[in-house]
Amino acid sequence: MLRSAIAALALAGVALPAFASYTFETAAPVAEKRVIAESVVWSCNGTVCTGDLKRKAPTVRVCKKIAKEVGQITALRNASAELTAEELAECNTAAKK
Repeated sequence: MLRSAIAALALAGVALPAFASYTFETAAPVAEKRVIAESVVWSCNGTVCTGDLKRKAPTVRVCKKIAKEVGQITALRNASAELTAEELAECNTAAKK
């Protein structure tokens, strides 16, 4: 019985979506301490904001949604991946002016 319970818990853990901690940086300080973009509440301090996304790697699409809210993005990364300079340039075409 104990093995069944452990197996069920292990399977439940696999079925849950994985959230990754992300950081984005902006060219200018973000005015608000909390920003909502891409259905995430980002905690901001100056030019650095952090939040948890249900994604394995950063994408230009996500970056554009953030840029529409806060302006020019200089970095978007998680522990294992980061947008390239070319991807950031594409992202910033959507930046709030």
